[in-house]
Amino acid sequence: MMKTIKYIGKCLLIKEKGHKILVVGDLHIGCGVKESAGIIINKVLFEDMIKEFESVFSKIGKVDKIILLGDLKNDFSHLTEEERNGIVNLFDYLREKCIEIVIIRGNHDNYLLNLTSKRGLLIKDYYLFDSYCFLHGDKDFDEIYDKKIKYWIMGHIHPAIKLREGNKTEKYKCFLTGKFKGKRILILPSFADLREGIDIRGLDREMPWKFNLDEFDVRVVGEHLEVLSFGELRGIK
Repeated sequence: MMKTIKYIGKCLLIKEKGHKILVVGDLHIGCGVKESAGIIINKVLFEDMIKEFESVFSKIGKVDKIILLGDLKNDFSHLTEEERNGIVNLFDYLREKCIEIVIIRGNHDNYLLNLTSKRGLLIKDYYLFDSYCFLHGDKDFDEIYDKKIKYWIMGHIHPAIKLREGNKTEKYKCFLTGKFKGKRILILPSFADLREGIDIRGLDREMPWKFNLDEFDVRVVGEHLEVLSFGELRGIK
């Protein structure tokens, strides 16, 4: 089977050597509950997230692997009750959609080991599969420079872009794709709706690599899982 990479809403679908792999960016389960009615708002956010996943799976069917690119939880410190409940429910849901779940450690993902180990899931700093390396995007690792690795796929920076039409300006989640030291770089938007994203033209979040984002292609997430190509960032007004 030929290698294919498709953009499905805020997710990435990779078909490689008979494997179907769904890649999902930052989820930030529990985001927003401190400012609202805790368990009530968390339930609403979870239901909305599942609806979005249902739209994705209705289009692609079940997959072999689901790779979560980190920041499953939102709180930097302890694991809140809302986060625990949301993550457990998410795992239960995703297990019905795939053979294997791979979890990448994000900078928010403290205090998850006990929860994941009880369910037979491991948290990895990065995950290598064929010519792909999946990582969060906040740390560098010597192993990811191996010549066999052609793709780095990551999240972390929550890319978005402001687009103007007349006097109206709106921000949209987006993918970024480019090259760095012979590798193809794909940066996913955050899956969480409450994490709108950071406009990449004013991005000041540090990453371990000095990507020239002006030369990266921008793919904007539209409605109904549509993803639109806008060309290189430096050409977008």
